[in-house]
Amino acid sequence: MYLKQPKFIAAGLIFASLEVTADAVPMRDFIYLRTGMSEAEVLYRIGPYDHETVAYGYYHNILHTIWYYIPEKGEVSNKEWITEIRFNGDGQVIALDRYKPE
Repeated sequence: MYLKQPKFIAAGLIFASLEVTADAVPMRDFIYLRTGMSEAEVLYRIGPYDHETVAYGYYHNILHTIWYYIPEKGEVSNKEWITEIRFNGDGQVIALDRYKPE
């Protein structure tokens, strides 16, 4: 009976982590992003994105993907930075951008 409880706790933690939404990327995490990183490395470092845009080519191949990390309204002003990460068709970072919304 007691051995089954950790399984329920682990399952609860997994389901709780699935409901996490993306947020503004702190500068302390942004500085560790580099061109050439894979999508998996970016997800590991800063978590899931808020929005994704995919550009397809003529034969439905992926030309590039952009992930957006958008802060929630009402956050502290120094955290209101939108982060854009552009990946090439192979899933490697080719551009990093960070700006304040107008």
